[in-house]
Amino acid sequence: MSVDFYVAGPFFDDEQVASMERLEAVLEGHGKRLFKPRFASDIAEVGPEGCFADDVQGIRDADAVIANLRGEDTGTMFEVGFAYALGKPVYGYYEGLRGTDRINLMISQSVSMVFAGPADLARWLETGRHEEVDYIQF
Repeated sequence: MSVDFYVAGPFFDDEQVASMERLEAVLEGHGKRLFKPRFASDIAEVGPEGCFADDVQGIRDADAVIANLRGEDTGTMFEVGFAYALGKPVYGYYEGLRGTDRINLMISQSVSMVFAGPADLARWLETGRHEEVDYIQF
């Protein structure tokens, strides 16, 4: 089943989960259908191989990938690279992004744009307007 966005990102502590929830709420509030890997598989039931297979298929089925880049989670970095290699549109999301923040150049070159938080993403979904923050690529 096709979805609008595969929503990649870390969800290993309360702050990360809250950030993912804010990202997902903006997308869903604008009528977007999402694949949420944090709910797609139960590792206790399907094991690591099953989780991997479910997530890879989720990326294949998505029209685009949006990745929460806070914390530079290695799984999220894989998802960005895999989607990019498939030719999928890939977007970044980094709450509170400022010009002094750093994003690895392999990721920053893989994404079309990086949204600086919920309001920035909502504005783009509503108007197509986005103003890129000139962050540091390293």
